[in-house]
Amino acid sequence: MKRYVWGIILFVFGFLSLFGAMEKHELGPSFVFLVPGVLLAYFGKKYLNEWKQTTEMALQMIRDDRQIDAFEISKRLGISEINIRLYLLEAKKKGIIPNEAEII
Repeated sequence: MKRYVWGIILFVFGFLSLFGAMEKHELGPSFVFLVPGVLLAYFGKKYLNEWKQTTEMALQMIRDDRQIDAFEISKRLGISEINIRLYLLEAKKKGIIPNEAEII
């Protein structure tokens, strides 16, 4: 979430400085904020979407089987199993997934 918010802030700052730079005909410094802002916003949003999808699938597996199959989630979403396990640990820390849920 932090990456996404900081990306939007940098993008807006770069966009506003772009208008100020147009009057002076110096566009270089505004791209220093614009490009990283766009990249941070893009990858931050991608991370949030993957985390939400992983958490939703894990909760569905808990309802059905009482356990979470990280390999099955990684196959369905096309994300590495290591990232899936990191997302699940983060969801456990936030209290979304119960601590007693078994991850296989």
